[in-house]
Amino acid sequence: MSLRRFTPRSEKMLTLSGNIHIALTADKLYDDLACAMLGAAEQAVEESKVFHLALSGGLTPERFYMRLVTDPRFRALPWKQTHIWLADERCVPESDERSNIRMIRETLMDHVPTPKRCVHAIPVLAQDPATAYEDELRQALAGQEVSNGLPVLDFVLLGMGEDGHTASLFPHSPALTETNKWIMLNDGPAVALPPRVTMTYPLLNAARQVAVLVTGSRKKETLQRVDQQLQETGPDVKNLPITGIDPSDPNGVLTWFLDTEAVE
Repeated sequence: MSLRRFTPRSEKMLTLSGNIHIALTADKLYDDLACAMLGAAEQAVEESKVFHLALSGGLTPERFYMRLVTDPRFRALPWKQTHIWLADERCVPESDERSNIRMIRETLMDHVPTPKRCVHAIPVLAQDPATAYEDELRQALAGQEVSNGLPVLDFVLLGMGEDGHTASLFPHSPALTETNKWIMLNDGPAVALPPRVTMTYPLLNAARQVAVLVTGSRKKETLQRVDQQLQETGPDVKNLPITGIDPSDPNGVLTWFLDTEAVE
C-alpha cells in the first residue's frame, strides 16, 4: 500500500529513523495504519499461508482495534490465517483490567474469526513465562522465514510512552541489554509495576514490518527528544528505548504512524 504523507505546519520537521507517515487526525491515522496492516497480511498469506501479527496494549491501540472491527473496509483482513502474539504483558491475571490480552480479546479478537488456538496469550502466571512463550513462538514459527537465526514476525504494532519506552522495554531496565532471548521477564525499580513479560530487541528487530503508533500532544516532547537523539548521536536505548527499534537489518521496515497533534 502506498501512503500519502501529510506535511504539518511545524517549524522543524521530524526525521526520526525509518519511514514517517503523518495524518491530519487520529481517525485518519487509524485508517492508514489499517490499510498498511491489511497489505502486510495479504502479502504474508500469499507467500506462506499465514500472518504472524504482534500487538500492543494501551489506549491508542485499543481505539485502533475498535476501528478494525467496526469499519467494513477492513473485514478483508485474513483473520482465519492470522496468529496473534503480544509484544508485552503485565504479570496479572487475564481478569485484571490492566491485562493487555483482556483488552485485545474484548475489543478485537472476540469479534473476528481467528481460531482460538491462534491467539497466543503470554502465560504470565507460569513459573517461567518468558521461556514458555518463547517455546510457543518457536513451535508456531517453525519452518517460517528466519533472519540471523531469529523468527520473522510479519507485522509488529508498537506504541511509545512519554518516557520513551516501547513494549515493556523501560529506560534503565534489565531487558534492554538482552541479546539472545526473544522474550524476557522485565522487573526491578525501573519497570512500572507490576512486573512485565516483553519481546526483546532481537525479536522485534527481526520483524518484516514494525509500526510505531503515536498520537496526541502529550507525546510531542518525547518525539522531539527521540528525533534529536537519533540525529545527534544515534540510538540511546538506556534512556530512550524506542530508539533501539530498527528492523532494517537485513530487510525489515520501520514506519512511524503519527497524527499532527504529536508533531505540531
